[in-house]
Amino acid sequence: MKGTIREQILYSMVCVSILIMVILGISIFAISKRTIEKNYQESHYYNLQVSSSNIEIQLNTIVDEIRTVLTNGTFLNIMLNDDSTTGYFSARNKLTMESIMNEITNHNQMIQSMTILDKRGSWLFVTKNTTQKGKMSHYYTTDHLLEEEWVKVANQAKGKEVFYGYNVLFEDENADVFSMVKQLIHAETGENVGYMVVNIRKKLLDKAFSTEIQSYTTNRYMIIDKDEIRNDAGNRSLVYFNGNTEDSAKILNAYEEGEADGRYLFSSYHNKSSNWDIVNVIERNELSKESNYIGWVIVIAVIVLIILSIGVANTISKRISRPLETLEKAIIEVGDGNFQVEVEFDYSEVGMVGRKFQDMARNNLELRERLLNAQIKEREAELLLLQSQINPHFLYNTLDSLYFMAIIKDADDIAEMVKSLSDTFKLSLNKGDKLIRVKDELEKIKAYMKIQNLRHGDRFLFLLDVEEEMLDKKMLSFILQPIVENSVYHGLEPKRGKGSIHIRGYETNDRLHFVIEDDGVGILDLSKLDSGYGVHNIQERIRLFYGEEYLVKFYSERGQGTTASITLPIVKEG
Repeated sequence: MKGTIREQILYSMVCVSILIMVILGISIFAISKRTIEKNYQESHYYNLQVSSSNIEIQLNTIVDEIRTVLTNGTFLNIMLNDDSTTGYFSARNKLTMESIMNEITNHNQMIQSMTILDKRGSWLFVTKNTTQKGKMSHYYTTDHLLEEEWVKVANQAKGKEVFYGYNVLFEDENADVFSMVKQLIHAETGENVGYMVVNIRKKLLDKAFSTEIQSYTTNRYMIIDKDEIRNDAGNRSLVYFNGNTEDSAKILNAYEEGEADGRYLFSSYHNKSSNWDIVNVIERNELSKESNYIGWVIVIAVIVLIILSIGVANTISKRISRPLETLEKAIIEVGDGNFQVEVEFDYSEVGMVGRKFQDMARNNLELRERLLNAQIKEREAELLLLQSQINPHFLYNTLDSLYFMAIIKDADDIAEMVKSLSDTFKLSLNKGDKLIRVKDELEKIKAYMKIQNLRHGDRFLFLLDVEEEMLDKKMLSFILQPIVENSVYHGLEPKRGKGSIHIRGYETNDRLHFVIEDDGVGILDLSKLDSGYGVHNIQERIRLFYGEEYLVKFYSERGQGTTASITLPIVKEG
């Protein structure tokens, strides 16, 4: 992404804010829409329970009236004992049955008609005349009625009332009624004596629904019989619908196919008495009006929040970029050579980086000064070393002559001392190289100790314990010998009797370790040792060549001796 830090921060924050707000807005809208639908379904589920209870009360009233009539035995005894040879009920029995049936239809206005079918296939039909006062009765006989499907269903119910969503006898003529079918079983004999069909007006269902369900324009309710045997394989599943007949087919189809997220939203409750589903249906678009209003509120809120987020992001980006710009200014000044740049930083994380950068610039300046001084001192040390190498070179030639003169005069002790001194100077010269092999540095010390023993009558025991693998490694020249000299002068010479110097050397983790121990009188004040010219010169040369972390460390105890410890990194060849 191109642009300044401020522009990148502003762009990123605005994009993230917009993305979060859009996702949040869509989520809130979807949740609110689903919540509205859920609340609608829950509230209407309760209303459907009330409606179902109302239907059960109405149907149970009719069922109770029918059962009461059948309980007195007169009605069932006539059907059981009628012995008319004509195939019809006798005139007296017919009048008695009509009287009972008329009493029932007259008492309950919701009963449109009653039909009695005996086991001979004869049936008696009683209905209310809707245009005249009083009643009409018809007496018929036909054998095919006993073969109807509803008769078989009634037989399976064994006396329990079965409800159909249509008129099982005159389906085309009375679309405004539904039938209750019941097998008539004699209480004493348990014999099937016939069947009763009670046609009930669908107005009973109108009264059952509460007014709250009808509070929306597209709100509809219907009753569905999902039993395929009763409703003729599903062709008559719609029992009741309070909307346009034209809409009933597609709504019923949507319900039966389980259209979950389509045009309609359904709520249903199962009525146990009739075994019907009581369903409320509403078009989702009407419910969406409420969620659409919420949606517009969310859109406006998101737009306002986006505008506010742009302002907040702009302010935050300024606050973040301001110290960065200050830091950039400081970096430019340091790049131009001003290492003592003075810039005020705040106390944020960027400000902390700026202050650390200022400290680094000042430290860098100090380091440059120290490096310059170190280079000057290194040149001085090299000059001193060169001078010390020039003098031994002259002495080396002179001592060589003295050695041969001592041999000629049979002065073997003198010859041996001169030879050792000559070897010492020869190895110290080292052809002018800074680095020397470990074994050559040790040879110088051997020659030096031989001279000291010749001087002091073999008072000093010299022990070497150095790993063979490190003998060919290179190290800075003239490091170990000055320390051995200190051990002789400050430790062994003041001691009475014999003394020893032990040099141990080993290699670990690309480091050379040397430990020089003596059993002399010890050094009470080690600070004087460090301030001495020889040791100080060694410390400076090690620090300049290897770095600050590599120094000679001394440990001493009065009367027990002194130990010097040196650790140097291995110098890689080439």
